[in-house]
Amino acid sequence: MDAFVAGSSTDLLQLTGLQDLQSLAIIGLSKNAGKTTCLNHIAAAWQDSSQSRPLALTSIGRDGESEDILSGYEKPRIYVPKGTLIASAQGALQHSDALLEILELSKIRTALGEVIVCRALSDGYVELAGPSVAEDIQPIENLMRQHEPECLFIIDGALSRRSQAGSGMSEAAFLCVSAETSTDPEALADKTHFALNLLQTPALPQDMANLFAQANKSHPKKRTIMLNGERLNLHISTLDTPALVGYGKDIANALRPGTHFIYLQGALTNQVLQELLSETHFANLTLVVEDGTRLFIKQNSFQKLRDRKIEIAVLHPLDVRLVCLNPTRADGQCLDSQPYLAEMRKKLPLPVVDLGPKNV
Repeated sequence: MDAFVAGSSTDLLQLTGLQDLQSLAIIGLSKNAGKTTCLNHIAAAWQDSSQSRPLALTSIGRDGESEDILSGYEKPRIYVPKGTLIASAQGALQHSDALLEILELSKIRTALGEVIVCRALSDGYVELAGPSVAEDIQPIENLMRQHEPECLFIIDGALSRRSQAGSGMSEAAFLCVSAETSTDPEALADKTHFALNLLQTPALPQDMANLFAQANKSHPKKRTIMLNGERLNLHISTLDTPALVGYGKDIANALRPGTHFIYLQGALTNQVLQELLSETHFANLTLVVEDGTRLFIKQNSFQKLRDRKIEIAVLHPLDVRLVCLNPTRADGQCLDSQPYLAEMRKKLPLPVVDLGPKNV
């Protein structure tokens, strides 16, 4: 499929099965990845195809402002149709020109004030500034579904916070990438392929996942949980650390000869992984994280895991439906998308599209 601007408004829905989902996360691989443009395309396709269910939108962090608060570059704004539900902080709502009806006060606080659930009574622009922590996403969705049980709930990610769009909170995801990551088509395709492999890390077998779910419930504040012993007679041990970063050596030293599975709660960064790999007995096991968005590791570190016979698995697999390419850089320079699309389509197992501009 070439640049999506050539298709009808329903093509996006047919390509991804969007109309059959209850929830969706929009994940950006980098800054200026094109998440807002993607969201605007979804909103337009939803309206043009006369879907009976409303959209319900929130954001991890802030999105939809007219200019980037760091660079000062102009940004696309979020345009929603009448009937859309939004959850946004009080300070951000002041910059919205859609007529909004307040439905619920969430009691969730952000730097821009309390997150408020509203309904758009007219078409218009909105600015999203939702919860800053993952734990607050589910309560927001619950509040929205009290008013619209069948809504399509969309989580718009933010830079460096893609990990908060996972954890089983969404049925599916779109991955947005841009030339900000790399201006070389082949390099961008390789980086996207690796990121996609991490996001779609296979799920842990269900019996093991059930054991970790029970352990998480029994030890909600433990960042490290290990399953030791034979597969038919596994027992749980835990390690209490205030964080993962800086405690890799402690985690590795807590491993036993019979440790076959180790679960780490939080982001698995390259720094944490290097600390673990510095211990030679960190080997021959399965490393478990919540979902693929928790993995912030480099390819060479990933290969070292393979060399140590360490597999990675997740508790919540992520269903990525589409890769969206944004050929426009933050400074406004628009590159030819065709070489990028060609390379990415050769290497990626998913549909890759250039949605084209969408800023009403």
